[in-house]
Amino acid sequence: MKRIAILVSAFLSVSAAHSETTIDNLVNASRTIAAKLEQGRHAVYGAEHYASVGGIIDYNAVDDEQYIINSGDIAAYNDALNGVRNALYFTTKMKLEEKYEESMVKVSEAVDNFVVASVQLSMVEEVAEVAEVAQETNNVADQTAVQEFVEVNDVEIKQETVVEYNQSLEEIAVNARDAGAFLAASKNEQLTSLSDQHAQDYGNSMAEASMSYSATSDVLSIEWATNIGSISFHDFLQGDYVSAAEVLGEGEAIYADQQAYMYQ
Repeated sequence: MKRIAILVSAFLSVSAAHSETTIDNLVNASRTIAAKLEQGRHAVYGAEHYASVGGIIDYNAVDDEQYIINSGDIAAYNDALNGVRNALYFTTKMKLEEKYEESMVKVSEAVDNFVVASVQLSMVEEVAEVAEVAQETNNVADQTAVQEFVEVNDVEIKQETVVEYNQSLEEIAVNARDAGAFLAASKNEQLTSLSDQHAQDYGNSMAEASMSYSATSDVLSIEWATNIGSISFHDFLQGDYVSAAEVLGEGEAIYADQQAYMYQ
């Protein structure tokens, strides 16, 4: 069963922020007042001028809706300001997508390290092939060929290469798992809507949030430095899990396709 854990108890309603509406409201309200302010300046300078030369201005010349800022204008402007203050422009979905991109950069770096290490270790595969021939034939000539092969070629395994290979695998696993979780969460509308509303309820900015994911317990945690309103989502991403067998199967198919393309 899906669970949501929050640091401070609160009622959460599902609603998405509409950032474009708050900006539109502010533009409309501020432009209404700005237009009246501009016309007011014109009216004042004009009135002053005609007064100085004996011109009698019209009775309604400086008392018109075109110039006067009314209570409705003020209310609309202040409401629009509050709307902008309370809006969540940088959403949970955006934050999760950002975390996904960060994790994928780490995956790419680790894959590069893996490729370098695996190429250096690939000589082992050639050693195995040559040695298997000698094993099958039990022929002295083939045995001698193995001996010559290992003498002529650099087939020693360096400890630092093995360390690089093992570390790259671990880094790929961790960061690929995080990347998959963040991307899956970004597509979960229930999760992102709840998180957005929660951030708004506590006045938290998603841009300043830190996120982490535990695959062992399927918990996505969102925290702020203030430690107010932190929230965690439990068992929301179980449907996105893939097994080790699926990972190996998909990887084998992709690798086979790449090899076939390279040698076609």
